[in-house]
Amino acid sequence: MEHKKDHRIPVTVLIVYLGAGKTTVLNHVLNNRDGLKIAVIVNDMSEINIDADLVRDGGGLSRTEEKLVEMSNGCICCTLREDLLVEVERLAKEGRFDYILIESTGISEPVPVAQTFSYVDEENGIDLSSICRIDCMVTVVDAYRFWHDFSSGESLLDRKQAVGDEDTRDVVDLLIDQIEF
Repeated sequence: MEHKKDHRIPVTVLIVYLGAGKTTVLNHVLNNRDGLKIAVIVNDMSEINIDADLVRDGGGLSRTEEKLVEMSNGCICCTLREDLLVEVERLAKEGRFDYILIESTGISEPVPVAQTFSYVDEENGIDLSSICRIDCMVTVVDAYRFWHDFSSGESLLDRKQAVGDEDTRDVVDLLIDQIEF
């Protein structure tokens, strides 16, 4: 039996609660990439993408082999989801990359991000499932802070980490969503 090679670009998504070490893990991967040409998409809720600066300064990117795409002032699981579709399609069609790594904001939920890769945007003619595939979803847990965050009883609004005033999610619910996926 002959196996067909999957030519779609593999994608890894890092979805981790704020401050748990996403950027550290991302920089470690970039510094140990074994010659792979990696495109990186960094999503930060703030207007200034601090995580992108940390990745750039972490020394893991070389201008000739990698590309850093910044997505700021919104979350790729909701307000920037269409932007994510467009960026991933553009990077995949460039044909320069072996892998796409996405560092999502610390308050994103994994299910909508994963669904982006099976969603067909008929209006814009984008079908990511034909050009890339989810290789893995990675969750990093800060073991030292986990129990404090899990048992805090606080909402994202209480911590001033909410997407907006209508974001009534509790910290514990977000942590569960990120870990269980």
